[in-house]
Amino acid sequence: MSLKALTQLSHFITMMFGIALGMTLCLLYQHMGHIIIFDLSIIILFIIFFSGLLRIYTLILWKRGNYQLKIINE
Repeated sequence: MSLKALTQLSHFITMMFGIALGMTLCLLYQHMGHIIIFDLSIIILFIIFFSGLLRIYTLILWKRGNYQLKIINE
């Protein structure tokens, strides 16, 4: 897998975590307003679980590819 594809996958995973956090905050806000929506909790848990698995997969690919950035190593 190329460095560009790994970077794109990493940004996608970060975006998924952000979406799950936003949905959680919306659910918390609605819960405090006595409008309870439980259907979103399953979706939030799925997004967190799926993005966690993708993050582990990405870390394994980064290790296997032995990618290094010249800026950090200088």
